[in-house]
Amino acid sequence: MSTLVKDFMKQPVTSLALPNDVGTARDLMHRKSCHAIPLVEVSDSKEIQIRGMVTSDDLVGVYDDTIDIQQVMSTEVLSIAPQSSAQEAAKKMLDHELHHLLVMDNGRIVGMISSLDFVTLIAKNGI
Repeated sequence: MSTLVKDFMKQPVTSLALPNDVGTARDLMHRKSCHAIPLVEVSDSKEIQIRGMVTSDDLVGVYDDTIDIQQVMSTEVLSIAPQSSAQEAAKKMLDHELHHLLVMDNGRIVGMISSLDFVTLIAKNGI
């Protein structure tokens, strides 16, 4: 039996509502000890839409905390289903040169995986 994404994804996922600034994102990453945050927009009907992702790498060299986070975020956000295999997730991350991948189920963020999660998975379970 292969390892599924749901078996090693991190949850809950910390997100940040738009509009917002670099300083808020940086502070949230520090407080939550995370390196990537999905950026979301909440509509009047309370529906959450993912607008981007910001990582700690995106913030390197950005010294003005008042800059709109949308100026440094990535707008292409890829996701994977929790029932997907770890191998499928790893391939997607390699193909798109990503360090973080959102885990989505029925349009909801249910987790996130990172390249470090794969290292932990191998260290705990072997190859």
